[in-house]
Order: sequence, then structure tokens, then C-alpha cells
Amino acid sequence: MGFKKDEYYNAVNEFTKAMEHIPAVIHIDNDKAYSRICQLLRIARLDVVHTDTDGTQNSDTIYGYNNPKTPFPIVISRMAGNGANVIYSAYQYENDAFWDNEDKAAVEDFLRLVYLLNGRVMAINIAERLTFYDPAMEIENLTSFFRKITMQINLGNIDKYGACYFNIKRFSVVNRMFGREQGTEIMKSFVKTLAAGLSPDEGVFRVGGDNFTVLFHKDKLDIVRSHLKSTSIKVKTSNYGKQSITLNTYAGFLMCDNDIKRFTDVMDKLSTALSIARSTPKDSCFFFNEEAKRRVDHRKLIEAGFLTALQSEQFLVYYQPKVDLSNGEIIGAEALCRWYKDGSVVPPAAFIPILEMSSAICELDFYMLDHVCRDIRQWLDEGRDIVKVSVNLSRIHLGDEALLNKVIKIIDKNNVPHEYIEIELTETTTDVDFGELRTIVSGLHKNGISASVDDFGIGYSSLTLIKELPWDVLKIDKSFLPDGSPNDKQKTVMLRHVIQMAQGLGLECIVEGVETAEQVKLLRDFRCYHAQGFYFDKPLPKSEYEKRLTHKYEFKQSPA
Repeated sequence: MGFKKDEYYNAVNEFTKAMEHIPAVIHIDNDKAYSRICQLLRIARLDVVHTDTDGTQNSDTIYGYNNPKTPFPIVISRMAGNGANVIYSAYQYENDAFWDNEDKAAVEDFLRLVYLLNGRVMAINIAERLTFYDPAMEIENLTSFFRKITMQINLGNIDKYGACYFNIKRFSVVNRMFGREQGTEIMKSFVKTLAAGLSPDEGVFRVGGDNFTVLFHKDKLDIVRSHLKSTSIKVKTSNYGKQSITLNTYAGFLMCDNDIKRFTDVMDKLSTALSIARSTPKDSCFFFNEEAKRRVDHRKLIEAGFLTALQSEQFLVYYQPKVDLSNGEIIGAEALCRWYKDGSVVPPAAFIPILEMSSAICELDFYMLDHVCRDIRQWLDEGRDIVKVSVNLSRIHLGDEALLNKVIKIIDKNNVPHEYIEIELTETTTDVDFGELRTIVSGLHKNGISASVDDFGIGYSSLTLIKELPWDVLKIDKSFLPDGSPNDKQKTVMLRHVIQMAQGLGLECIVEGVETAEQVKLLRDFRCYHAQGFYFDKPLPKSEYEKRLTHKYEFKQSPA
């Protein structure tokens, strides 16, 4: 034996401890943890060859590099799982005395130890990747964003960073144009180009879908903002070679300071900033400020009180009549939510946008549908002449495969004929998957439940949305109505054509937000006889609406 046992065992113990702190064993260059033990065992060089299941080979020299070697190494081979194979080879110095049997046994034991430690590190690396990376985008995920933010908070360096939460605008349109597979590649190119300009302590992180966060040094703000504002991506197409597509985003920014103590502080502020950015059409970008801070506090207050309000039925159904302009009769109503809290009504704008940031809005929508069905059942049992009621569903529902069954279950539980319910979906649902929208609209249609496009004209309009889905009703937004502004002429022309298009497609057409007798006259001139708005009635509590069911509206001046 060519070495002292005590010295060797001490070296192995130090080697094992050192390997616990090394992230990748096979890429160590003459590390002293290897050097000492290899010198004791008179190992000139260590090689490793990894053969993958598909036959691909990767080789590396762990220790020694250019040292001379004997042609007869000691080799151990181990199956690494799933058919992969790992071979470790230890070479002796060429002119040194040959290893005796005890030497060889010690070298073989050492190679086995290297194999075990290397396997441990590989397992850690795999677990790390599964936990902190998004495989589809090949970037880090939200968990990694949490880790990096928390690390900088703990180090007291968070004030050196900015953060951003962004959403790629109308990416479902890109998926429809190029297909999901190529759409994924386009998205990947967009985010990886941004990530390429960031250092290891920064990064782009996928939250889910087309939503991402960014952590960056404050001096890179302009670079990040410019990329998110507008970036052109080259796309290969089968017919036209390459073409460029420009992507832009809604983005909420936060310039961090040392008042930030938790990761949730960052995400709360970013979520609020992104929400505000989405409602800012000019720039689509918002930096968190004191006004936004007040919104965060308000948001937390609303979220904290929501469940109690739902359970104690503080949310009330108000009904806004829909009127036939030819005779003044009520032909339907829209169910609108009002929150009666502490003796006063909370305006919808104060809580609906907040609930839309989470699945809470879905709970409220089902609550509203259930209460509308209860009212309809009561009116039917009382023998009243009733009309169809429309209920809004947030587009957040559209990722729920069970949505149609849930809607039908609520209606049938209350024993309400399907003909008395209409489901309203906003025109901006083009932001979500077209296939999901088709499934719910077609399902409603087949089950005798009307489906309407709400607020048509205020979002990203798609004629495909109207043409290819079996809608029953098109609700035209009030922005088409002339109101004394300089562009009234253009509005009037557009209103006429939208009405003609809807009626030509066989859709019932109703105009929202009607407020004046002049607007009523215009709609009658265009042969659009269904309208809704303050000219007739504001949203009414149930008791007031019940009185209107037999009411006939008289126009304040003749629209004829």
C-alpha cells in the first residue's frame, strides 16, 4: 500500500464535507478537495463519460487534465437510471510503481464515492430545475422570483432593484394566427431576449400564461421599459418566409426601497400597478406611487371583507330594465351587483375590479346567478309576467372546463326554465382562448340559454368573434351614441353599420347607456328597437323592479 491509512481517511472525510457545498462535481478544476486525495492515491487523472439513453455521450476530465497516464486505468461503470450509463476512470502516473491490490481497492472505493456524490448533486440540480424553472419558456418561474427578492431583502440590498409585472397584450390573437406551438416560440423569444441582458441576480420569471415578472438593477429601467413597450420578433411562415410581429405589454413597475420587508409587499404593489396599467390605454405602463398605495390598502380591505359579505348576503341584485322602443314595454333586464355594507351601498367600481384580480369574482358571479334564479322562481310561483334576465360572467371563468355544467346546475337547482336566463360575456374576451369561448357559447346555445356579447366596441373587436360563434344578442356600448362631442358624425355612421351588421347576422341588437330622447329617436330611425339606460331607469332594487314589470314607459318627447 502506497499511502498512510489515517491520512487517507482524513482526506476522504474532508473531501466528503467539501462536496456538500459544491453545486456541480464534474466541473471542478484542480479543486484542493480532489487534489489532496488524488495525490495520496497517486491518481494522475480522473475522467467521467456519461452516455444518455439516446446514445449521446458527454465526457469531462475531473482532475489532472494534461498529466501523463498509463494505458490501463481502473474503471467503474454504473447505471444512472432509465438506461443511462456513467463510467469513471482513474489513471496512474506513467512511470510510477503499479498500484497493488489494496491501492486498487482504495481507488475503486474513491470512484464509487465520487459517483454517489455526483449523483446527489445531479438530483439536487434536477430538483432545483423542477422547483425554480419554467420548462416551456426556459426561464425561471415565480418561485425563483420569490427566492431572489427574499435574498435581496435579507441582504439589505432590495433598494438597488426595480421590479415589473407584465402581461403580453392580446397574445391569444398571436396563437390563432400562428398556432400554439409557434406562439410559444414567439413568446419564448420575447422573454429570453429581455432576460439575455440581465445578470444572474436579476431575471425574467414566468407567473403563468402570458404573465411575467422582472427583477432588474435600477440603472436598467429604460432597457426593460423599452423592450416591454414594443419589441419586434421575427417569425418563420410557410408561405412568406420570415415576417415580423410586434409585441407590446401592459406593465406595472415598482422601484424598490428598504421599506419592503416581505415578498408579498412586492407582489401586492406590482399587482396593483399592473391593474392600473391595464386601465391606462395611452401608455399601458404604470409606476407604483402613493395613490397606488392607497389602492393597495383599499384592495386589502375589500378582500378581507369579501367572504363575510358573501356569507351574510350583503351583495344585492339590482335590475336595470331593457325597453322596447316601439311600445315602451320592458323586454328584459340586466342583473347588476350592489354591495350593501354598514348602511350604505358600495359602488361597483370600488370592489368589482379588485375581485377580478382573483377567483373571488367567480364566486360572486355564481352568487349573483343563484340569486337571480331565486327571484325568477319566486316571480313564476306568484304568477307574475316576467322577462328574461341577463347575468354577467367574468372572462376569468373561461379557463374553467366545468363552467357550463356549473351554470346549468345553478339554473336547474332553482327549477328555472332556461329561456329566462341570458349570460353576458364582455367583448374583450378576445384576450382569452378562442376555443374556450366557443365551448361555453355553443354549450349555452345548445341548452337553450341565451348568450350575449356585452360592451361591443370598447375593446379589441374581432369580427370572427361575432361571425363564428352562435351568439343570440349583441350589446352595443354607449360610446357609439352621439353625445354632443366633435366626433358625433363618425359615431352615428359607425352605430348605423354596427346595427345593420348585427341584424344581418340574425342577432338581437340592444344599445346600452341611452340617456336622451334624441338618442332614442336616432335608434328608432336606425330600426334598432331595444335599449337600456338612465333615460328609462337606473338599476333598481328588487322591490322597485317588481313594480316596473307591468309598467309601460312613456317617452318624454316624441321620438317619431
